[in-house]
Amino acid sequence: MDKWDVELARLLKERNNRPNMGVVIGKVIRELPDLLVSIGDEIILDEELLIANRIYSLALLAGDQLILMPSSDGQTFYVMDKVGE
Repeated sequence: MDKWDVELARLLKERNNRPNMGVVIGKVIRELPDLLVSIGDEIILDEELLIANRIYSLALLAGDQLILMPSSDGQTFYVMDKVGE
């Protein structure tokens, strides 16, 4: 006999406990004032999706790399620092 209740509980747990992305490296595609940052080949972030106090003091150039921390929902990213700074 199948344990349907155990399988259902497993499926619900998997759905609700997605693994966090963790710290990622983003690459500046376009400089300020219309900043664009890519994460890999599929994710492109604009200024509305990036949160940082010192974004304007980092002197970002195209090709620079940023250390990013995603929010818990993965919809916004906190800019921690510029790689190599």
